[in-house]
Amino acid sequence: MSQAEANEPKKSKFKMPNVIVIMLSLMLVACLFTYIVPAGQFDTNEDGNPIPGTYGTIEQTPVNPVEALNLILDGGVQASTVIVLLLFMGGFFGAIFQLDSIPNIINYLVYKYKNIGAMALSLGLFTLMGFIGFFIGGDMMIVFVTLGVIMARQLRLDPISALAMTFLPLFMGFSVGPSGMAMLGQIFASDTPLFSGYSMRTIIFIIFLIITGLYVAWYTKRVESKPAKSLMSNDHWLKELDSETESEDAVKVDSVSWQDVTVLMIMIIAPIILAIGNTVLGWSEVYGNSTFITVFFIAFLLSFLIKRKSVDEMISSFTKGVQDMVIVAIVIILATTISVILTEGQILNTIVFMMTDQLDDLPLGISAIVIFIINMIFNFLVPSGSGLMGVMVPILEPVADVLGLTQQVLITAIGFGGGLGNLITPTLGATVGAIALARANFGSWLKFMIPLFILWMITGAFILYYLANINWTGY
Repeated sequence: MSQAEANEPKKSKFKMPNVIVIMLSLMLVACLFTYIVPAGQFDTNEDGNPIPGTYGTIEQTPVNPVEALNLILDGGVQASTVIVLLLFMGGFFGAIFQLDSIPNIINYLVYKYKNIGAMALSLGLFTLMGFIGFFIGGDMMIVFVTLGVIMARQLRLDPISALAMTFLPLFMGFSVGPSGMAMLGQIFASDTPLFSGYSMRTIIFIIFLIITGLYVAWYTKRVESKPAKSLMSNDHWLKELDSETESEDAVKVDSVSWQDVTVLMIMIIAPIILAIGNTVLGWSEVYGNSTFITVFFIAFLLSFLIKRKSVDEMISSFTKGVQDMVIVAIVIILATTISVILTEGQILNTIVFMMTDQLDDLPLGISAIVIFIINMIFNFLVPSGSGLMGVMVPILEPVADVLGLTQQVLITAIGFGGGLGNLITPTLGATVGAIALARANFGSWLKFMIPLFILWMITGAFILYYLANINWTGY
């Protein structure tokens, strides 16, 4: 076998279906579940939260495929906040990327530091995204994937690497850090102060950041040295890179303008300001998610003023950025519709009851690990941080009290299962949306994630076992 043949990318006969086809298929599976799984419900208190020990079966209310299509509008209504944020932020980010400041600086860094390799440069972006995810999160953050795509193309890496540098650390940080899933759980818990356990969760975040960073470094080094080892199921990405003959010249940038540097600084500072405002100044409590649009609109406006662009150019670039997000918005709506179908079929409570019924027979540390696994599975049906916490915390809180499991450990276990599980969940709009944005496919992403997810599960299990046995209260 020649060297050229050895370096030739692997080709797969199987072609991953279009993401829209996948989501419609999952909607049909959800419909089937409403016929098979018994319908049931818990009684609820005055706040609408389920009361443990009150589960009972009710008359079956299956949802047929035609009714499921009718529920797409309901899915859109439920996802409307995320969709609006995604479209506006996609417009802002897309417009800023069209200024070429970010590509110019990436080209400069690749040219200036080409001797240190793709691994070091990709780790730099990975770390930055991880710390942004530590402070803020949400489906709209997938717009940062575009930055990963630019970096990956300049480093001749595959779309999986683009996701690994951006989407992966953003959502990992949100899942295990103190400002993401943990904060959502503390909102629903009866006696846990917001942001309590901050120090321990910061340590947990650093542990996961190191493990994940080492895995990403290994993968990017592997693809850089031999593109044939990419986990992409096709070689389209490599052919596109090879066809861009002008990209070789683009990399040879030996200087950047002060305008480009300023635009980059605005892009870095904007999410930091947002994180400080939401966590320290309490913006999120007063304005909700509206601050995302405000902060990034100002960043967008300043960037275009610095680059001396006209109003027409601003609007045209913003519109193009929004267009790139439309398919992602549709995917998120369909993913939300799956949850609506399961709710209309009244089978979510049945699944929760079946999963949690035997927890009181397990040792303390093992119970925490089982709660982690249960929520990872249940997250497939309710791939929403607030939705998962809203369903599981009220039900599991009394169970945890009986077991002697602290609320902090309970919240951490649910957060691990739901947050980390989101990164391999095809029913989460952000996950499939990010994959679509990177022009990857879910099958290839899953192959990349499975070894890492096993490492996460082992790490999470050890952490939960330790926290449960030291009776961690977080304050």
